[in-house]
Amino acid sequence: MSTDAADVPRAPLTPVAARRMAQIVDAAARIVAERGAERLTTAAIAQATGLAIGSVYRYFPDRVAILVELGRRSRERLTRRLDDAFRLGQPTLEQTIDAFVDAVAQHYRAEPGVRSVGLGDRIDLGADRERCHWSEIAAPVVDALVRDHAVPRPVATVALETTGPMVDALVELAFRASATAEPTFLQHARLVARGSIRRNVG
Repeated sequence: MSTDAADVPRAPLTPVAARRMAQIVDAAARIVAERGAERLTTAAIAQATGLAIGSVYRYFPDRVAILVELGRRSRERLTRRLDDAFRLGQPTLEQTIDAFVDAVAQHYRAEPGVRSVGLGDRIDLGADRERCHWSEIAAPVVDALVRDHAVPRPVATVALETTGPMVDALVELAFRASATAEPTFLQHARLVARGSIRRNVG
């Protein structure tokens, strides 16, 4: 991506800078969760954090850069969540797939703002729109398919690249229908994921 939004952080990542950036992104996540991404402003972030607006601009050039960082953080946190979920092997392929869907749903439930910005791919950046590489985000799932179910890594990679966007879309719909997630959509996400991954792995 070539926009300024991709060039954060602007300030050196000292411990103080890292805390300030986290404070700004945390506030942005709360505002986005309450009002939507389109209503996020640097002024609102400054008010929510108690920072001077100049301090916000010290770390991020504009509101879009903050949203991009929120998307990046969302991807990183989902990967960590999946890593925790797949430290122990799942006995069957179906249970592995269901654990993947359930971890994505848990992420939507736990992360403020994710319903609005997703994993960064819903931020309007025109031609520079971020693309989610699900085989990287869900690397722990790829590893589990290889380790626990003898799926060749190239096949597992394609399976996650194919299945991840569908699961994400259905989980997002589940939370759009209900703040606690509409069970019908989550079950449909599991069924779609099972079918997609099974078609890929043969």
